[in-house]
Amino acid sequence: MSDGDGGGLERQSVDAVESTVESIEKMPLVGGVFAVIGYLLAGSVLFFELTEFHPLLEDFFSTHTEHSLAGGGPERGADTLNSDLAELHSWPSTLLWLKLVGVAHILFGIFVSLAAIVRALALMSHRLSYEMERSQS
Repeated sequence: MSDGDGGGLERQSVDAVESTVESIEKMPLVGGVFAVIGYLLAGSVLFFELTEFHPLLEDFFSTHTEHSLAGGGPERGADTLNSDLAELHSWPSTLLWLKLVGVAHILFGIFVSLAAIVRALALMSHRLSYEMERSQS
């Protein structure tokens, strides 16, 4: 490999480099939007858990002192117990869904931003060749 050899790298046109730069500029914005949505979902988990789920648990344990969260027993036929248990059992799956989707959005946002960095680094050799050509002339 000589000093002038590009190591098998084909030189892109100026238009191709500029269009790639424009698409790279949009990628961190997209990644940021996904990360913000993820943080909002993860924050809503805390909000719902503290304002809805924990008060519901406290209310259940103060109202139904003779029952457990699993229910059961001959007193299970009470309508209020069944409805309270159904409401309690629906919350953990909702909170888990919000946590998982929030974390997935955050990770996808990070991935898109890292992909933008990799694309920018791969493009540097082409931009550097044009800058070196311009400075020599």
